[in-house]
Amino acid sequence: MYIPIMPTIQTAFAVSTELATLSFSMVLFVMAFGTLLYGGASDRFGRRPVLLAGLSLFVGGSFACAIAWSFEILLLGRFLQALAAGCGVVLARAIARDVYGPEKLAQVIAYLTAAYVLGPTLAPPAGGFVSDLFGWHGVFVGAAAISLLVVFIAALVIRETHHARRTARRPLAQFGDYRLLVRNPVFVGYAFAPAMTSGSFFALAAYASYLMSDHYQGSAGEYGLYFMLLTLGFMAGNFICGRLGSRVHSGNTVLFGTASGIAASLLLAIFVSLFPAEPLALFVPGFFIGVGQGLAMPHAQAIAINSEPKLTGTASGAVMCLHFLLAAIASLGISAFYDGTFLPLLIVLLGLTVLSLFSALFGYVHARRRSAA
Repeated sequence: MYIPIMPTIQTAFAVSTELATLSFSMVLFVMAFGTLLYGGASDRFGRRPVLLAGLSLFVGGSFACAIAWSFEILLLGRFLQALAAGCGVVLARAIARDVYGPEKLAQVIAYLTAAYVLGPTLAPPAGGFVSDLFGWHGVFVGAAAISLLVVFIAALVIRETHHARRTARRPLAQFGDYRLLVRNPVFVGYAFAPAMTSGSFFALAAYASYLMSDHYQGSAGEYGLYFMLLTLGFMAGNFICGRLGSRVHSGNTVLFGTASGIAASLLLAIFVSLFPAEPLALFVPGFFIGVGQGLAMPHAQAIAINSEPKLTGTASGAVMCLHFLLAAIASLGISAFYDGTFLPLLIVLLGLTVLSLFSALFGYVHARRRSAA
């Protein structure tokens, strides 16, 4: 809900484009490192109590943003939101692994993500229109109300799924788990591949919000409607991935999805060159970037999480840490090069999609070697 109102926030508090984008990218940075805490904590204390604690913290962060009277207070509220928000994406995958096992994890992640993306699909147009009608404060009032409802639903519905708790260890011992993951080339390749695709997606989303305001002369509500094309593409890719299930080799699906991202980036370059005044020239290729990401992400994340069966929660946290870290770096970095043209966006998109394919190939080769051994 926040992306469409970034230009409004910039005007309301008289801050630079970089600071306005920081209030979005900072959330991704904090979420990235927060996911590391939630994954390891859930392995030790269980999924349910860690999940409810994180969701409750999100309510407080949303309320702080709603009453913010300065940019510093807004950043504080965004920090609390970010620290809390990492719990859901990490524990949803860990709980899925607990319930369905490693064989069905990719299919379940695909369906989870298809459902999860309903939020980002509906939120930008909702955030844009709420901002147009009630001002930017209304966006955070809505977020506080929705998050409070989510806490009650989770408390009623979610049961504990992780019963083989890890024994209490020294706090620093958890770093050994991450060292084990980093030394696993299959984990590294398949954790970085979806992270790079996420970076391209968020870079496009952040840059497009300023292009909509400056280049296309559109409102926040209009941006929200166009943004739905990006998330619908991501949802479509995940839905296709879920329908395919295990009928297609996971590694091949990841390779095809990452290669599709490169093709979609090149298509975007062609479209905006031919039709620079038409927003659909930007967002229609963005739809296919989302499709490629949706195809690659579930299988890549499942392979990475399953690469160390005793560290499911920790691996899930590390995977999502990279996901949000690359998204934050890409969205914040691209705003620093914003010049009102398409060139910085095209360079970043092509670079990230190529890196995602190389990462997928790296993981694929080492997975084949491990399987042969």
